[in-house]
This record gives sequence, structure tokens and C-alpha cells, in this order.
Amino acid sequence: MKKIILIAFIFFAQYTNAQAALFALLFGKKVASENFNVGMEFGIPYATISNAAGTSSKTGITFGIAGNIKVNENWSVHPTAYFLNKRGGKFDELSLISNDLELNDKFQNVPTELTLNYIDVPVFVNYRFTNSQFKMGIAPQISFRTGSQAIFSNPQGDFETSIKDVTNSIDLGMIFQVGYVFYSEKFDKEIHAQLRYFQGFNDIYDNSFIDGSNQSSYIGVAFSFPFLAKTESDE
Repeated sequence: MKKIILIAFIFFAQYTNAQAALFALLFGKKVASENFNVGMEFGIPYATISNAAGTSSKTGITFGIAGNIKVNENWSVHPTAYFLNKRGGKFDELSLISNDLELNDKFQNVPTELTLNYIDVPVFVNYRFTNSQFKMGIAPQISFRTGSQAIFSNPQGDFETSIKDVTNSIDLGMIFQVGYVFYSEKFDKEIHAQLRYFQGFNDIYDNSFIDGSNQSSYIGVAFSFPFLAKTESDE
């Protein structure tokens, strides 16, 4: 039953990706108030596989929408859904495991690039310092895997294959962020720039594929565009 619910959630989120973005663009201003508004977010994570030997970072991309709920002058809550999130890592040496023994022999202990596709659902709690443009925050995050690929490389070429069957379906972790709020006179909008660090709690891959600890982590930048014009009280 849990698997059916997870599959239904992933299918719904993927199907509604474009619809959610269109809704935010068309109705963001109409539902906006000082205490609640929605906005668009995109970011660039620089990800790797934590604690796994012989790894390096991989640049990814995130895109989604966020709700912005103002609690008081300092505190706010931001439930967010990233319908597009690509991250992963690079291994200096990794071996292909497939049903084709001849193919396996060609890609033993070779450089390998891993790409993970997720739907991320973090809930940020932010604190904005009094009379300041700076803020900081923390968020628990649950990520639902939608795809997992590996590209094995040898001197003769590359071999790309899906590795969803050895990738865990859910990733749990925490995000820590510091941010700065800009104001655009031209567009009469706030722009929030954040520096983020994410650390996953559980292993990403089965031990049959990667032996030992292999949590996901990344450091990255993210930009938020709330659909709310600057109010007189903000000036």
C-alpha cells in the first residue's frame, strides 16, 4: 500500500509540475498578502555522495514553488516543493553490475557519473534579523526518487544505464541556509538569495552497488521570487 501511495504521489507531482508553475505565475499576485504569498524558486546544488571514498562533486539544478507564511516580524515558515531536482556525484572507480557479463568486464573500476532525480519537499523555518536584510533558516526535507542513472566511462566510450533498482526510493535530510533579501526597484519585487547546505541521513544506494556509507549532501545557491510587491510598512 505504501508503494502505491508513493507512486501515485510521484506521478501526480510530475504531471502537475508545469501546471503548478503556471498557477504560481498567473495567480501569485491575486493570492498574495503581507502574511501569505507564493513564489518561484530555483537553485544550483553542488552535490556529492558523502562518506564514500573516491568521489567528487556534480553540479545540479532545482526548480519549484514555495509558500511564504509570515508569523511575525522575524519568523516565517516556507513549505516548498521542488518538482525538478537533479543531483548526484562522481566516482573515480565504480563497476557495472548487469546481466551482460561481457559488458560488465568492459566497465570494471572505471570513472562513473551518477545522476539522481528527486521531488524535494522541505519546510523551512526562517529567522530574519531585526532591521536587517539577512536571514537564516533550517528545514527538514523528504525527497522522493523519480530517476537514477549512471554513466560508466572507459577509453572506448560511455555506457549509460538506469540504476533505480539499487537506489533507495526516499532520502531524508536537513537543510541549513543563510540568506539576503534584495529589492528590485524595476520590478517592485523582493529577491531572496540563499546559500544552503544539505545533509542526508540515510544511504542513497544499496550495499550491492556501493559498499559502505553513502549519504547525499550538497552545498548550493538558491533564489526565491515571492509574488508580493514591497509594502509601505517595509520602507
